[in-house]
Amino acid sequence: MNLGKWLEFYVQILKDFNFSKEEDEFAAVLMHKLGKEKLLDSSILQRKVKWEDVIVIGPILREGDFEEIKRFHGVRITAGKALNVVINHITPDVHVTDMEEGDEILLELQEKGCILVLHAHGDNIERIKSMIPRIGSFIGTTQSIPFNRIYNFGGFTDGDRAACMAKEMGAKSIKLIGFDFERAKGIKKKKLEWARKILAYEGIL
Repeated sequence: MNLGKWLEFYVQILKDFNFSKEEDEFAAVLMHKLGKEKLLDSSILQRKVKWEDVIVIGPILREGDFEEIKRFHGVRITAGKALNVVINHITPDVHVTDMEEGDEILLELQEKGCILVLHAHGDNIERIKSMIPRIGSFIGTTQSIPFNRIYNFGGFTDGDRAACMAKEMGAKSIKLIGFDFERAKGIKKKKLEWARKILAYEGIL
């Protein structure tokens, strides 16, 4: 996504949820400080994704979805809590998350060769403090202004951020599976409404 356009979305999201831009930016700076030489260049992702068919996996999987995911010949990207659903079936090529999963599952993924794309925002500052010192090399992302290997590919939730990233990295095609924009309630429902709006703008949905 064009950064200028994303920042238009971002300003609206900040207002809608009463989020703090300053805390988002503090989180990104903290990730950079703690990550240091472990921060990977986005060319790692581009080499993995460019000209490839990509499937982005969300957490609401139905009967038959696991077989489709296992049969998929291309790059498999899990988003956030989807990892907990598929971890016993596949090891994704890329995992995009704001680190709500347990430490051990992320460390295990990394040992298996999965590229971790870890997101910094104002609500996961404590998670950044606890996880980044333990993890190996990773791609770092922010919702605000990108800087020095802290990237902004667009997207708000783990799922739409993963899809925006795949598009930015030059994927040949992007298929979504395990996405349900209707089932959630409350603030989660509101977040998914923004995710749907962003995916529609990007022509992915």
